[in-house]
Amino acid sequence: MIKFRSGIFLAILGMGLNSCTETKEPPPPLTYTGENPKVQDPLSPEDSQKHIQLPEGFSAHLFAAEPNIINPIAFTWDEKGRLWVVQSKDYPHDLANDVGGDRITICEDTDGDGKADKFTDFATVQSLTTGIVLVKGGAIVSQAPEMVFLEDTDGDDKMDKRTVLFGGFGTFDTHAGPSSLRYGLDNALWGAVGYSGFENTFGDKNVKFERGVYRFGQDGSFLEPVGQFDNNTWGMGYNENFEIFGSTANNNHACYVGIPLKYYEYLEKLPSWALNADFIQGHYEISPVTDIPLQQVDVRGGFTAASGANFYTAGNYPKEYRNQMYVAEPTGHLVHVAKIVKDGAGYKEVDGGNIFASTDAWCAPVFAETGPDGNLWVADWYNPVIQHNPDKRGMDNQIWNADKGEGNAHINKLRDYGHGRIYIVKYDDKTDDSIKSLDADDNEALLSALKSDNLFWRITAQRLIVEGDRKELVGELTAMAEEVLGENDETNAPVLHALWTLDGLGAFDAEDAKTQDLLKKALENGSFAVKRAAMALLPNDTTGSELLAGSKLLTDSNPQVRLAAIVRASELPESTGLYNAMEKLAGDASNSSDKWLNAATKVYFRELNYETVDPAVVEMIVPSAEERASQWSYTTTNPGDDWASEQFNTSNWKKGDAFFGGKAIEKAKSLWDTNDIWLRKEFQLNEAIEEPVLKITHDDDYEVFINGEKLMAESGSSGQDYKFIKLDEAKSELFKKGKNVIALHCKNTGGDQYIDMGIGKVGETKADVVFDLKTVPQEMAFDQTELFAKAGQTIEIKLKNIDQMPHNLVVVRPESLDAFGPLVDEFVATPEAEKMGYVPNSRYVLGATTMLAPNESDSIIINLPNKPGRYPFVCTFPGHWRFMQGVIMVMPNGEKEVQVTGA
Repeated sequence: MIKFRSGIFLAILGMGLNSCTETKEPPPPLTYTGENPKVQDPLSPEDSQKHIQLPEGFSAHLFAAEPNIINPIAFTWDEKGRLWVVQSKDYPHDLANDVGGDRITICEDTDGDGKADKFTDFATVQSLTTGIVLVKGGAIVSQAPEMVFLEDTDGDDKMDKRTVLFGGFGTFDTHAGPSSLRYGLDNALWGAVGYSGFENTFGDKNVKFERGVYRFGQDGSFLEPVGQFDNNTWGMGYNENFEIFGSTANNNHACYVGIPLKYYEYLEKLPSWALNADFIQGHYEISPVTDIPLQQVDVRGGFTAASGANFYTAGNYPKEYRNQMYVAEPTGHLVHVAKIVKDGAGYKEVDGGNIFASTDAWCAPVFAETGPDGNLWVADWYNPVIQHNPDKRGMDNQIWNADKGEGNAHINKLRDYGHGRIYIVKYDDKTDDSIKSLDADDNEALLSALKSDNLFWRITAQRLIVEGDRKELVGELTAMAEEVLGENDETNAPVLHALWTLDGLGAFDAEDAKTQDLLKKALENGSFAVKRAAMALLPNDTTGSELLAGSKLLTDSNPQVRLAAIVRASELPESTGLYNAMEKLAGDASNSSDKWLNAATKVYFRELNYETVDPAVVEMIVPSAEERASQWSYTTTNPGDDWASEQFNTSNWKKGDAFFGGKAIEKAKSLWDTNDIWLRKEFQLNEAIEEPVLKITHDDDYEVFINGEKLMAESGSSGQDYKFIKLDEAKSELFKKGKNVIALHCKNTGGDQYIDMGIGKVGETKADVVFDLKTVPQEMAFDQTELFAKAGQTIEIKLKNIDQMPHNLVVVRPESLDAFGPLVDEFVATPEAEKMGYVPNSRYVLGATTMLAPNESDSIIINLPNKPGRYPFVCTFPGHWRFMQGVIMVMPNGEKEVQVTGA
């Protein structure tokens, strides 16, 4: 049984978790039914509440419970401060239910006693509803496969019209669909999606995406993937600066999106230097306050069902709790405080303990969000069955079975459809009632709410102004922003929201001198959030480029300001001022040493996706001048647009030996002293090239084509040493058996000039035995667990991950697993583990694949030692090695026959 830290131990550590009641009486005793499994009986809302533990000064208050609220999966509030709760009884199996079992209920406290006493069903008979955001006229909800608008056309708090905005969400697994919907400061809607994924076409653009966060239009006109994560995703949130964060269910409970995916669209795939979403979690373990065995599958003792990534964004709590992220972990019966701290141009997470934890095994927090009263509200699913997937190996008293039903979830008679609770977590019983509701027609109240210390009221006021198209407020919004521009706190929320509200009203589209002047002043403001917003709202022309260059934000002392500036610069026209500023920035070592600034700079200069390889492993096919004399056809006169095509006639071109260069280049065999040179060469291939390598040295810009299709292009100089660039797998398809044509163009932009190239391939390592393995979906297993080889052989193991979880394959030495496994358990709990693919630098390791995301493949080649024995292989993703195992049976080299499985 895996041991967890108890509540007593946490108190000793200083986390200060207390009972939420005023008395020191112990909570009501827990009772159980059955044996193997022995299942705890449910508690009443009042008794369960007494099992909740919170930090010193905090208390939990029950707002709503069964029979009025059952299976709450998400919630939000309207401008009247009323709670809207999604109750999901369709999860996980009822996909084909013609009469949906989900409903959306409006909950009100009409008598002010802190508990809901009026419940209005806005929508009933809904199907598989997993997220909600309120907009003018009703609610937009995620109901895979669709995103729909549930409209109240007559104002009676009842949905009477359903409009599908778009479809495309997968439904093969009901715990991997869309969630976490919310209104963004940019006036778009935001959400998350798991590995069931999304695919649809908007206009002429096909969008395919899974496991991450996205934004979309309120009218359903677009969906833009923003942050790509590595496993099932149920959390998307943003802080008061409008920086994007998220959480994944398994292990990566804190993710930061620093460079949205759109900035990498010029590439076919993300190169190794690229950063989109960083997994910033600072710890592996959760800290439950109970010693009972937890019901966990993929990650044991850590985050395995993490949901939500919402920030506390109000003023009731002490400073250390503000603008921090709160992640629910229902299998641990807790809500975790993920403290987000600056780390260079990005962020890292520090373990902040729990703000809410229970010793009731039914308590299952799935969502936590800051409410209109300035407190954190928590949805308790309240259910003994939390895990979607069945896997009881190695765990005590588990209540699952291996029978799967619709929605890819295990069938379990203990799933509960009769309980649910909503709690409010208060500090010193504080409730901010300075705003109780907003009237969409009260302009004065809306402007005042933009100054609230509660993000809920600020974003609600912004939404009402934008949705109401209150253009008459442009002048007052501008004046209000200018009035408080001098305030230099990090957020300066009134200015931040005024800017985005003005943008929502189209104020920056018009050439209005006052609003344009406001943007210039905002660039100079002391607030990081305001500067960041102002950069985002600059005009997308050379005026914007020059304003950014002139603002000096590209060289700001704050690396996070620099990151926002470089990212914005990468999508603006390259004016002279912007070019000069970026050239200066690129030469600054403090930028290249920061992973975020380095990636953003490469994006600005449109660095391509390639990796260099060791020249020793390259077999040359088309020689460069370094191998032997190589003759090319060339011209220095522009040959026209079709010069790279296979059929182009070069009979009037000159002939010259590589190396081509200027008079100052000692290596030059053929003189090139003009601005441009075009070269062509034919060569024969006896077979296709699987892993082509471009060997090149250049000064300055070049582009190379194979059979009329672009192979590679780069700017600048390589220096006179050759680069060996391993090309994308897709590029290998440009080469064909028989005649091929290389076409090369190089341009001198000043200074030295030279060009030479060759084509090679990664040399083959001949394996004596090749094994093809796959992962087994939903079973935490390899499809083969016994492989056979001989001592001293070279073996290749190919692994394809067809599961929805990340997996790798690590081969270790005989009789080492008993030591290596516990080493992995300790290692995966360290901050650097994720960056190392969860493979420690251990002497036991003979070889390891990369950590493979779903549908990825990799292989390893190992020269087996001459010692026969049982060589274990395992997956080292957190919690997996005990169950995801196999063995290579290495026979003595003298054996006549070797049984080979998967060869």
